[in-house]
Amino acid sequence: MTDTLKIRYLHLVQHFISATRKFVRSRPGWRGLAWGLFLLAAFPVAAADVTIGVLALRGPEKTLEMWSATGAYLERKLPGHTFRIVPLGFDEIHLAARQRKVDFILANPAYYVELEALYGASSIATLKNKLDGGSGYYGVFGGVIFTRADRNDLRSVADLKGKTFAAVDKNSFGGWLAGWREMKRQGLDPETGLSRLDFLGTHDAVVYAVRNGTVDAGTVRTETLEWMASEGKIKLSDYYVLNERREENFPLRLSTPLYPEWPLAKLPHVSADLAVAVAVALMQMPAGDPAAIASHSAGWTLPLNYQPVRDVLKELRIGPYEHLRQISAREMLEQYWQWAFSALALALLAFGTAAYVGRMNRRLRQSQLALRELNVSLEGRVQARTEHVNQLLAREHYLRGIVEMVADVNQILITAGSMEEMLKGCCDRLIAHAEYRFAWVILLRNDRLELAANSYGEAEFVRKVRARMEEGPGGQAVRDNKTVIVNLPGQQAEGMSGPGESSVICLPLRKDAFAEPMGALCVLTVRARQFDKEEVAMLEQLAGDIGFAIHAFRQQTETLQLQQDKIDNYEETILSLVDMVEKRDPYTAGHSRRVAQYCGLIAAQLGHGPDEIETLKRAAILHDIGKIAIPDTVLLKPGKLTTLEYDLIKQHVEVGYDTLTRIEMYKELAEIMRYHHERIDGSGYPYGLKNGQIPRLSQIMALADAFDAMTSSRIYKPRKEVDVALEELRQLAGEHYDPEVVAAGMEALRHVEPPASADQLPKTPLELQRFAYFFDDQLTKLHNANYLQFMLQKGLLQGYAWASIILLRHFAGFNAARGWKAGDRLLADFAAYLAANYPDTLIFRVMGDDFVLCSRTQKDIDGGRLKTHSPLCHTPVDVDVQEISLVAEGGEERLRELL
Repeated sequence: MTDTLKIRYLHLVQHFISATRKFVRSRPGWRGLAWGLFLLAAFPVAAADVTIGVLALRGPEKTLEMWSATGAYLERKLPGHTFRIVPLGFDEIHLAARQRKVDFILANPAYYVELEALYGASSIATLKNKLDGGSGYYGVFGGVIFTRADRNDLRSVADLKGKTFAAVDKNSFGGWLAGWREMKRQGLDPETGLSRLDFLGTHDAVVYAVRNGTVDAGTVRTETLEWMASEGKIKLSDYYVLNERREENFPLRLSTPLYPEWPLAKLPHVSADLAVAVAVALMQMPAGDPAAIASHSAGWTLPLNYQPVRDVLKELRIGPYEHLRQISAREMLEQYWQWAFSALALALLAFGTAAYVGRMNRRLRQSQLALRELNVSLEGRVQARTEHVNQLLAREHYLRGIVEMVADVNQILITAGSMEEMLKGCCDRLIAHAEYRFAWVILLRNDRLELAANSYGEAEFVRKVRARMEEGPGGQAVRDNKTVIVNLPGQQAEGMSGPGESSVICLPLRKDAFAEPMGALCVLTVRARQFDKEEVAMLEQLAGDIGFAIHAFRQQTETLQLQQDKIDNYEETILSLVDMVEKRDPYTAGHSRRVAQYCGLIAAQLGHGPDEIETLKRAAILHDIGKIAIPDTVLLKPGKLTTLEYDLIKQHVEVGYDTLTRIEMYKELAEIMRYHHERIDGSGYPYGLKNGQIPRLSQIMALADAFDAMTSSRIYKPRKEVDVALEELRQLAGEHYDPEVVAAGMEALRHVEPPASADQLPKTPLELQRFAYFFDDQLTKLHNANYLQFMLQKGLLQGYAWASIILLRHFAGFNAARGWKAGDRLLADFAAYLAANYPDTLIFRVMGDDFVLCSRTQKDIDGGRLKTHSPLCHTPVDVDVQEISLVAEGGEERLRELL
């Protein structure tokens, strides 16, 4: 359960409990109906020592073995409480409840019915049973009537007449009462038809008695035979089940109808808050919890309907119905006092004198006439009383069904995965009630009512509902913000009702009692008495719970959208940073995407799944993001790096990791890219990790990064062919790279064709200028000799046909006479003169005091004029000019000789 659903669950519980308490306080006789409501509550309770009495159907030791883990589970769920398991014999249950020796009692449902009637106990949860090793669970059980497999004379219940029989205890439901009732229904009364009936105290003892031949047959609760067989105590093949029957989804051997499983009941002195907290904790117990495993169960569920158990006790006239077996003298006197009075009068008249015989006869006739009239009157009163009681029972049964329906709908509100699923499930569960014909939900969207969900119904009827949403009772409930009931006495409401419907109720849906309605819940009923006051109150509370759930789903949707927007913003920001890095360093543009591509190929070759491959590719896209913190002078340097510059470059790994790890969604990617420069021999950086310490995805990225670097041209080295690069990587397997990763790369990358544009040479004038930045002369601001040499090597002088070489003579003498500062100033002034007068040329300072001008056309520079019109005019420095054709054979070689 997510945090949003837990909060929604707590609010639902609080709304539901508040209304139910009001209902119970106003009608004490309906306390039993409200049990389903309280199971949803989750209030904090005060710390206390709590005792749970458990019927020891297989003995005290087995009981502690099975249920002590449940006590420990509750102590974990309810800190500050101590839960103690108290095994109780069959004859100890009533005494423990009466003397309040325990707070809760876990026993068979017959005991629960008696405890409810005698002491006001109430059920808070029902056990979900599960046979060890089985799949699924079952919340019901029954009785097994069995004998030894070799008793061919016992093959039906009728064959038990005159035989010896064993049961667990006279109060054991599965171990006696269920079997007793079934034998009576099969025509055998155990009280008169058996030769001997023994109660042996435990289920195991009954099984052993049958096996050893001590008795002819016996009865135990379902799963006893399977349990003992799974424990190695018996073999199932040694026993034959009488009156065996099969029930759907019930895997155990069975002789009787199925009845609801054991309930956990709270005694009246236990606070409602503690009972609710215990119930919620138990129903949150997963089937795999140690407590569930120890108790051979699958956890707990809502309290079931124990009316079938009451029917058994009533039919057998035991427990709360034992009074049906006899009528006391007082009751007989109260019921037949008229007859007693008449008999006494007759006796007195018989002993009277003969003189009064006539008078007594006359009085007797008068008395008989009065008695007949009284009998007639009494019959009428009894009949009226009977009809009234039947009406009350029918109403109780009806409202009980409403309570169960409301509890089921609230369970749907808690477990539904979407609002549409929730609303559809609520409508379908509403019409599962026998009196409800159709249910639908309308919601406001863009100031218009729309049909959001409906139960199953005829298409024509659904069409009518859609057509009358605004002006119908649903629209009225939304406009007036109150419950609307439309009665349909023997007729059809226009467009709203089909044959048989007698009333429709529409209840506004709100997030809380003070909010404006967001829609309405509508229900049609065929009940002749239409909607009871209590029924309306429960439906209004249910509508409040549904409205709150709709609000919670909408909030959840908005929260998820905000989270997705936040993720999208992060993605855009990070990718913008990647683009920024590539724009700063155009010579490595596309490198990150190629590495991501190569990572995907290698990972697929190694058998990684799609999710891992996608994660690796995303990490590869970001693996150089830390270069944003590297200075341009180092990052954009088109030559080999110095040791210090390389140390600065290596910092990009930690910078990238620190940048990404601050964002939750990128932490996993940050861990992958953090180690992509590590080598398995420990020679990598930043941590010098070795084989076994480097994550596999980081090893894949390291190989892909190296492969792209080898197959891309750089200033300081040419690109390698794919087969040459792969061979070099193969030679480094076991030294720098994991051999398994290299083998996969050899296979995955052998057909890769790196883009032809993957080099570091400048393409635009701006790139040329940035490129030349690293070759500028600091004194003259012209290009230096290294740049001229680089351009000659790379063929960047294409289009420049002439080179003018300007040699300054006697400049060393000027330096000696005037000093170095004067000499530097003269060179700077002369360089500025050349730049101003020859703007369409590339000018280089070479050999300290000489200059080379590369131009597209021949300049024919006059050395004498250059001397007289430049800053050299008043100095002893002379000028010698040489012209070289760069397109002529050997022209570039002559230029290289000057360098």
